[in-house]
Amino acid sequence: MAGPPAPALVTAVLVSVAALLAVGCIAWVGPPVTRRLVLAGTPWMVLAGLLYPLAATGVYGGPLAATLGSPLVVPVTVVLATVLWIPLVQAGRVRTRGDPAGYLVASGTGVVAPVLAVTVLAGRATVATLVPLALAPVVAAIAAAAVVFVLGLSAAPALAAARSLALLAVYAQALHAVAVVVAVDALGVPASGPMARATVGLGAELVGGFGIGWPFLLLKLCAVALLVVGLGRLAERRETVAYVLLGTVAALGVGPAVAVLVSATLLA
Repeated sequence: MAGPPAPALVTAVLVSVAALLAVGCIAWVGPPVTRRLVLAGTPWMVLAGLLYPLAATGVYGGPLAATLGSPLVVPVTVVLATVLWIPLVQAGRVRTRGDPAGYLVASGTGVVAPVLAVTVLAGRATVATLVPLALAPVVAAIAAAAVVFVLGLSAAPALAAARSLALLAVYAQALHAVAVVVAVDALGVPASGPMARATVGLGAELVGGFGIGWPFLLLKLCAVALLVVGLGRLAERRETVAYVLLGTVAALGVGPAVAVLVSATLLA
């Protein structure tokens, strides 16, 4: 399936500036950065992962497909989330108990639900496509549980400081790794992304007949374990910075994982 054309430089600059303004707006409004707030951003991570592969299906065309079918989908998602979320936060301040995290997850779910429906309608929902979609999250949960178990034994204070965000980050990166393994080894889809392309081929050279995607899985799990330990220790001193970085690690796992799984199954 041919991908969309590259976005124009002017579009890239405008989208990047808009994203910076959105981040500045969030900082100016100043909702407290809590673990719950970062977790509430998960539907928006999924949205970015869905919009990216849809660009190659013809659901939308022209500059929009070129933009959403490129890394610019991330700043576009940030802008969209800000436009919908911040007014809700401001309106909620007139209430006795506003809920920024609740507004974020509600707005994200409200946007991602119709996009997911469009993805299913535009794709091929068969047993061959739905089984990998169902199994990948389960396998990722097992891999993430193993990493968390090791971290609990070797770096319990850091894990305790990051708490639920550590779990989210580990699971997100495990899901991305498992998605690549499923796409490459089970579905025969070429690896995308420089790190995946550089590592998946090592499997065939090191252990023949065992698949070629497993080195990428091991690399991702080791990397996220080290990141969680470092950011967990940072959370003991600077919670806000650590929470934002852990959310970024999670987003860099959830979005690509969804994109890989959807591209290799429903939209293949």
